[in-house]
Amino acid sequence: MKKSILILTFLAFAISGAVAQELDSEAIYEQAKKHLIALLGIDTSQPNPQETEATRYLYKELNKHYIDWDLLSPRKGKANLLARLKGTDLEAKPLLLISHLDTAPATDHWAYPPYKATLMDGKIYGLGATDAKNYTAMHLALFTALKESGLPLKRDVILLATSGEEFGSDTGLKWLGDTQWSHIAAGYALNEGGSIIKNTPTNVPLIFAEAGTKMYMDLKITAQGQALHSSLPVQQNAVYHLSEILAKLNTFDPPARLTPTAREFFRRIAPLQDEDAQTTIQLLLYGTPQEQQMAAEMMAQDPFFRSQLKDTLTPTSVSSGTDTGASAAEVSAIINVRLLPDTDPEKFIEDLKTFLGKDESISIEIVERPQLPFPEPMTGNDELFTAIEQAAINLWPDAVATAAMSPASGDSEYLRRLGVITYGLGPALSTQADAPSAHTADEYISEKDYQEQVRFFTEVVKNFVLNVPQENPAHE
Repeated sequence: MKKSILILTFLAFAISGAVAQELDSEAIYEQAKKHLIALLGIDTSQPNPQETEATRYLYKELNKHYIDWDLLSPRKGKANLLARLKGTDLEAKPLLLISHLDTAPATDHWAYPPYKATLMDGKIYGLGATDAKNYTAMHLALFTALKESGLPLKRDVILLATSGEEFGSDTGLKWLGDTQWSHIAAGYALNEGGSIIKNTPTNVPLIFAEAGTKMYMDLKITAQGQALHSSLPVQQNAVYHLSEILAKLNTFDPPARLTPTAREFFRRIAPLQDEDAQTTIQLLLYGTPQEQQMAAEMMAQDPFFRSQLKDTLTPTSVSSGTDTGASAAEVSAIINVRLLPDTDPEKFIEDLKTFLGKDESISIEIVERPQLPFPEPMTGNDELFTAIEQAAINLWPDAVATAAMSPASGDSEYLRRLGVITYGLGPALSTQADAPSAHTADEYISEKDYQEQVRFFTEVVKNFVLNVPQENPAHE
């Protein structure tokens, strides 16, 4: 039986004779901040996100600006909002501004209410403040500002707020790509990811544009043991055995590899580093094979650089029996694996099994397998990245922009599978080392960082969609 598709359309008509005006990033920020505060007050946390409430807020705002919108829903309670501003050049591929409405579940130990915005000491606290309600709010504010400005668009601009990204996008972008893509048909996209890094060693701003992701894979390692009353300890205890395996996994260290994306990333950031780091990067890029491997191992001591150079794995959960008076027959752990885009997942698993050695009491099962072929990262040789570079130079004349790989995963993977040139542009990074991040208690975004994000994002979109001359920045 076919599933019914609910499509609700609001028809509106633009007011004619509007006077064109420049986009004001400060005014757009104030609107984005207002939208963010409102969206943080709507509980869209998994597993039961109130996504329809969030879309209701969005379309009410669109109504105020006489903008048509669609709700695309795979089933009751799940909603994706789509709106479009038309451009003048039918040959220019549309730009998609995409974000997701749902959030991860709230963790324990919040000092502030997770489902309500709290403004404190220049910060906006709330679940989704950085993942990804800040993006939805910013996109909405910029989208309506473009409409009100009356400025001519050379390409369509599409607003898309999606369902279920935190739980695999089966009700969101995956479903939209499979069944509704003709309604969207974007050629370019800006999504979450990336960052603006101001506190580099040389204080030259670095614009990190997420151009690709690592492959996501979950493994389940299970240790078998002897189930017996806890008053009779046995040597074949599954908990002890799994603990030994996990301790050994902590020493599993795949060799470093320099992918084309990582090579360009390190080439771009080298001038921003101190003298020692520049020397190491030069060896990494141009040294002998032995020098390159040595340099890679040195660079990999930094967690982020390690993510660029190596396949990684992290135990994320352990499960055992529930009877505290007996040893369990089996104990298992989920191992989250992040693979470089050109890694063969099967070979990785075989290498892991070889490393752990033959042990009939241990089994390895693939819980979630990467979908192959995995999409190639963006190269930075396209119109959208040129607009990103130009925006960076417009705001910070000495800035460096780089297309790089994110260790995390998200909807950008599905967009790239659809052939959409996609980059992630994130907020400025707080200089506080202990700043809470997404999926943690007391998630927040600083007002200063958010203002910087909106300012830069507005400049990128202006460069890409307005009929204004645009230079092609040159980097050595």
